[in-house]
Amino acid sequence: MPKNFDNQVAIITGGGSGLGAALAKQLTNEGARVIVADIALDRAKQVASALGGRGQAVSVDVTNFSEVESLVRRVKSEFGSLDLFFNNAGIWIHGEACDLPFSEWSRLLSINLMGVVAGSLAAYRVMKEQRSGRIVNIATASVFTCDPLLAAYVTSKYGVVGLTRVLAIEAEAYKVHVSLVCPGNIRTPMLDPNEPSWLTPAIPVDEAARRLLDGVRRKKSIIVFPLRWRLIWWADRLSPALLNPLRRVIVRRAQARKKGV
Repeated sequence: MPKNFDNQVAIITGGGSGLGAALAKQLTNEGARVIVADIALDRAKQVASALGGRGQAVSVDVTNFSEVESLVRRVKSEFGSLDLFFNNAGIWIHGEACDLPFSEWSRLLSINLMGVVAGSLAAYRVMKEQRSGRIVNIATASVFTCDPLLAAYVTSKYGVVGLTRVLAIEAEAYKVHVSLVCPGNIRTPMLDPNEPSWLTPAIPVDEAARRLLDGVRRKKSIIVFPLRWRLIWWADRLSPALLNPLRRVIVRRAQARKKGV
């Protein structure tokens, strides 16, 4: 594989597991230096130690803007530039909207949405100064399906979609490229408790990282994969109500399970 990211410096939030860890591996294989940032430092160290000397582990809480900004400035000072910033950290919760405690909504939004705001702003300010760089914000293809029982998660990712599309237009004048990534189901530990349906099976995490980086490499503004999710994206744009019958089935089944308990 050609080393398209040779000598570039990347920060990946949530880099200690799942997609973040797979991105770190593939980026270093293509010549990048990677800062594996995760709130769980032990996990970040495990990932960084496997990167052949091209990885560095740091602890960061994406809900704390001061920590994120300090990390970005430190990386810029140490390496001379910040070329890539991946807003990948995230969590999800499952259940009917009214059953989820408000505290859980607040926690999820602070990580999935405000954490991306923090990373985007901190990285953009540095990249604007240097007039180069790429910000990659990870959303989800669930913004097209608006899956019942995932209201908090989908709400947070809709915010990421809006932020990224606006920032992409603002940043292009400074030669900073901003990408939105809306992947389908990925086989990561976060997905295991809720197995995807036959209609939307999960893809291996290494394949997801490869497809994502291919889109970043080509400077695509919106990266959606795999193909079946691009078809769902197009269908949603054509008719947002098209999947409502399926959504109602999901809700009825969930409510029936609750009554049977």
